[in-house]
Amino acid sequence: MTGFDGIIVGGGHNGLTCAAYLAKAGLSVAVVDRNAVAGGGCSTEEITLPGFKHNTHSNYHFLEEGPVPADLELRRHGLRYIYPEVQHATVFQDGRAITVHRDPKRTAESFARFSKADAATWLDLYHTYAEVARDLVNGFLYSRPLPPPELAQRLKGALGAELLGYMPMTLYQAVDRHFESEQARVLFKAFLHAISIENVPGTGGFFPRLLSRLARLGLPVGGAANVARALESVVRENGGTVITGRHVSRILVDEGRACGVELADGERLTADLFVASGVDAPQTVRLAGPANFDAGLVAKVEAYKWTAHSLVTLHLALDEAPRYTAAEYDADVDRAFLVVLGADDSEGLLRSFDQIHQGLLPDRLAGNGACPTLFDPSYAPAGKHVAFWWPWAPYDLGGDPANWDERRTEIVERIRAEWSRYAPNLAEARTVLGSRLFTPLDIERHCINMVRGSHHVGAYEPQQLGGNRPVPEMGQYRTPVAGLYLCGASSHPGGSVSAAPGYNAANAIAADLDITPWWTPVPAPEWSDTGE
Repeated sequence: MTGFDGIIVGGGHNGLTCAAYLAKAGLSVAVVDRNAVAGGGCSTEEITLPGFKHNTHSNYHFLEEGPVPADLELRRHGLRYIYPEVQHATVFQDGRAITVHRDPKRTAESFARFSKADAATWLDLYHTYAEVARDLVNGFLYSRPLPPPELAQRLKGALGAELLGYMPMTLYQAVDRHFESEQARVLFKAFLHAISIENVPGTGGFFPRLLSRLARLGLPVGGAANVARALESVVRENGGTVITGRHVSRILVDEGRACGVELADGERLTADLFVASGVDAPQTVRLAGPANFDAGLVAKVEAYKWTAHSLVTLHLALDEAPRYTAAEYDADVDRAFLVVLGADDSEGLLRSFDQIHQGLLPDRLAGNGACPTLFDPSYAPAGKHVAFWWPWAPYDLGGDPANWDERRTEIVERIRAEWSRYAPNLAEARTVLGSRLFTPLDIERHCINMVRGSHHVGAYEPQQLGGNRPVPEMGQYRTPVAGLYLCGASSHPGGSVSAAPGYNAANAIAADLDITPWWTPVPAPEWSDTGE
């Protein structure tokens, strides 16, 4: 087939989600992806040794917090998650650690070793945002972004005022407002940095969103690639087509309407009703032709900000799991899903990011990592393990991203040496069977929408949040070109494996085509104290 009702450019999990909803609504839909395997950031590869599976981009998912897995019956299509009881551990140079558990009372016990006030605060915040207002947070993610005046009208009462009060804050101000111990502060700040948030005014609103999800992270059984496989299965089951290994070189526009795509080999696929782009907004405008947009809008889109920091990852194939010295202080450290190391206090975090913004690898590497085989042995051969550490890093290393390729051996040795300070068994030759460095340049090479190693597909700054993402004129998943939509992570709410941009774009397309959704759309966020 070369003619379809709709074509999705890019087969990441958001593009596949959008396609799955619309295919199930009865439309003939094609997804076109340049890679040999669809999935984008939901990628699992044997990059160290045969039989050792590594999630190269995403590892911690909260996909099942939203409507997509239930709507699309992804469990029936093979997707499963494991939710470790010990969700997080932040380990410190002095050998101590603070942990987050699925059981909020266990978390409070860990916090209380540093501050009883912080323990009480945690229980209060968890009750508010992870229990009482859990559906409200989903409304922020899985519905069209609302302009501030409308949002202010919808959020009433004390909780509404509190939520609105976070929005102008920096992320550090939002955290420091509640917690007094540096250990608790670093735990929250490090996790917010891990999802690419910078400490700038206007990012404080991510803090309540984090609280609602912090103890609900899941590991995809068998690898992150299984998210894409399940979504692709839904598309095909409902008559859709997934085309891989084919690069879209142009989005076709005729008389102001998107009408198909042209592939790199010259073949054309037509779309009678819509084209939706799962790649980033600047690339989408270039594919559709800047002449089809207002010149001022083109300039604004081209000025889209990527990110001030990226990630460099050391993946290891191991004979045994990392053993952290901090487990002597808290035995739960060695059972934690996510482990943060290298950050002891807020000043240290600020210093690290100052150096990153200068294009330097920080004096002290800091970031989060995991050992998936602690929870799912299928990631490695029997009795063996895989692990990774994601320190924050610049894209332009020393002023030039090519330095990542030239300095690979040196950087592998440095990351392993610093990691081994916290997990000494990683320094032993018998423990590490194989390794692979995955740099910010590698991120960009694999996912062309992750420009400059921007693993969340664009910076989270006030001018690129909510309906401003990517720009206000395209902030509702629609573009000025009729029939051309955005369904990728450069739209609200951004990156991470939530499927929210793809879900929200499907809602917008269905509305414009006057299709009655077979699914029940998530209500827009609304709150009043009487609703408590």
